[in-house]
Amino acid sequence: YREVAEGLDSVLARHGYVREGNFYRAESPNRDTLVLFCHFGVTCVMLGHLLGISPAVLWHGFVAAPTSVTQLYTEEREQGIASFRCQMFGDVSHLYAGGEPPAFAARFCETYDCFEERH
Repeated sequence: YREVAEGLDSVLARHGYVREGNFYRAESPNRDTLVLFCHFGVTCVMLGHLLGISPAVLWHGFVAAPTSVTQLYTEEREQGIASFRCQMFGDVSHLYAGGEPPAFAARFCETYDCFEERH
């Protein structure tokens, strides 16, 4: 967790957002778009860090299929203080648009007696 959080904060600092306790100081506010590619577990760690929630809640209560898209943006409600907000989590609309079903990966069986699904 610490390695991911510190690495993420380092990237954000290079783009003008410096972590200060539980918020980000907008030293150089901007509308840059950063694109990160990672697995579900790391996504949950980053979201937990940015949103101030436990990643365990995300790991156990959410699912993001492979190739899904999660989108956050910053909000500067008070000048110089940036907060992150999740606009989209685990979106797979691009797969449906391309005629592809989302993978079952990251999910467990819906009913325990369905042995074709992951247990």
